[in-house]
Amino acid sequence: MIRCIINLASHWRRLIFICRIMTAKGVNRMKKSMTKYSTVGLISGILIICLFIFALFYFQHTESSAEEPVITQQEGYQVATINVKSDGFYPANIEVQAGVPTKLNFKKRSGFTCIRSVDSKDLGIDVYLEKGDNFTTLKDLKPGTYKFDCGMYMYHGTITVK
Repeated sequence: MIRCIINLASHWRRLIFICRIMTAKGVNRMKKSMTKYSTVGLISGILIICLFIFALFYFQHTESSAEEPVITQQEGYQVATINVKSDGFYPANIEVQAGVPTKLNFKKRSGFTCIRSVDSKDLGIDVYLEKGDNFTTLKDLKPGTYKFDCGMYMYHGTITVK
């Protein structure tokens, strides 16, 4: 009986040993395949993100690139359109007529600019800029030169009233 128990224990140890070896081999195989698939997944993910960012910036400017007239007349107002771009205001210097009510249209074609607002102590305006048209009305402008800046005072422009 003791021999039977020793024999059984011996077989049991061998069985445990074989299970451990098989498990170790399986884990190693699984690690190799996971590493392979993880690398492929990581590279695919990075490529998808890069393509998304490229498409976001590439298709951002869907409007016509033809420049509009800077000053137009609409409903008794002279409307000055100032394009807001990532590197400043275009045109940066505008001339308008004195005594005519004026609307300034700060046109922001892209949401990806650091210019978030326009501020002018001279004109008494502080306008938060959304993407698209941003109108502000100036009633009674006297002849002179008025300065305006972006909210961080990095980009500047002037309005000359004659």
